[in-house]
Amino acid sequence: MKPAKCKACKEEYQKWTTTQKACSPKCAIELVQAARANERRKDTSKRKQALKTLSDWLREAQTACNAYIRERDRGLPCISCGNTRDVKYCAGHYKTRGGHPELRFHPFNINRQCDWNCNLNLSGNIEKYRVGLINKIGQANVDWLEGPHQAQNLTIDDAKEIKTYYKEQLKLLKQGEV
Repeated sequence: MKPAKCKACKEEYQKWTTTQKACSPKCAIELVQAARANERRKDTSKRKQALKTLSDWLREAQTACNAYIRERDRGLPCISCGNTRDVKYCAGHYKTRGGHPELRFHPFNINRQCDWNCNLNLSGNIEKYRVGLINKIGQANVDWLEGPHQAQNLTIDDAKEIKTYYKEQLKLLKQGEV
């Protein structure tokens, strides 16, 4: 048989059997311990996933959605004040997540906004946000956002689906396919 590379120490050795993966008993023990640790990590991860609440999943979905919005609007000025300086930007909501949870993940409702000035200090700078939004998506879409909407009762599966959707959209956006 030709020399093989030990999976533990990466040294070359001569195999005694075709199923051998380590050069010595010491390396074999290391491989077994590493495999067991990996199984424990997978088991722990599965248990942690099972313990997540709806709010945990919604928070993760919001993070994925916000990352997509920041990438989608990269290079655009702040929707409210038109700022283009090198400051921290966020994904600001026109209609708040708490007051309008049915619009929480809608891409018309979320746009690039300077984090400290407009979003935090000026509570969204809504009057100017509306003007910027009309210029961006049109009066009819703003009227739709401001109109009545049916309440949503999102489930954990819905939140997982939203998270997956926005992660995929972000990936496509970065690849230049969207």
